[in-house]
Amino acid sequence: MIAAAPLPADVRKALLAHDPSWPAEAAVRWSAKTGTALDTGSWLRRAPVFAAVVGDRFALVAAGPRPYVRVLPAAALGRAVYNHVTGELAFPAVTVGPAIPSLKLDPLLARSLLDQAHQGERTNA
Repeated sequence: MIAAAPLPADVRKALLAHDPSWPAEAAVRWSAKTGTALDTGSWLRRAPVFAAVVGDRFALVAAGPRPYVRVLPAAALGRAVYNHVTGELAFPAVTVGPAIPSLKLDPLLARSLLDQAHQGERTNA
């Protein structure tokens, strides 16, 4: 299993601004900086997307002047599919809220992230 690194301060700040009930002190089970970058209103560059599993939630965050924050149940990872050709973890289309971007991830990171969905299933059973 790949150890989780702490989330950068700007990512935690964006999460708390998006949802004040976000568990600021909760243990991060999994986190990584993805190869995906989104426009968050910066003039010079796009912001990298950080993915994290905290408790029973899965969060995608790109910090910036207009941050992208998407928080889902960790069970949503069970529907994700890793495309080995493109190196992206893709999520099915959602009917509510903004689309979930595909995440460019190393195959081992993607595997460890998908394992988080199965760990949640085992603990809830």
